[in-house]
Amino acid sequence: MKNTLAMIAVLTLTCFSPTYGAENEAATAKLEDSIMMKDGVMMVQKDGKTMEMKDTMTLPNGAKVMTDGSVVMKNGKTKMLQNGDEISMSGKMKKAKDGKMNKAQLMMKDGKVMMMKDGEWMAMEKEMTMANGSKVMTDGTVMSKDGSKMMLKNGEMMDKDGKMMTE
Repeated sequence: MKNTLAMIAVLTLTCFSPTYGAENEAATAKLEDSIMMKDGVMMVQKDGKTMEMKDTMTLPNGAKVMTDGSVVMKNGKTKMLQNGDEISMSGKMKKAKDGKMNKAQLMMKDGKVMMMKDGEWMAMEKEMTMANGSKVMTDGTVMSKDGSKMMLKNGEMMDKDGKMMTE
């Protein structure tokens, strides 16, 4: 009986202590609020909770994060989040541990072929040969190794191997 009363007293003091739960709050506070690309879906981590990003978000530094993973910085440069990449609410980008942020790819945007380089989209200035031997011209013409020809349409993307990417 004495052991039971002592145990109840310890539990009561522990649970109602002003420091009880502070450790849990500190642990939650350590999880920095951020936005992350996970399996092709943009996720927002806020106050220790993770949810799907539904709309474009403007960060305090002026950067705009879109639901497709593109990030338009205040200076107008566009970066693209790859799977596992994240951006803090302060605008600091962290690439995935596997380094996929630097994966080269092409996209036709507003009549221009854009190239992903070091996590940023930039206009392709000269023809590029992909890993499968296909050549992509600056106007969006793709010449495959077998001689067939196609034209990239607005929004279409190609990976570094020369394969068309699907969403």
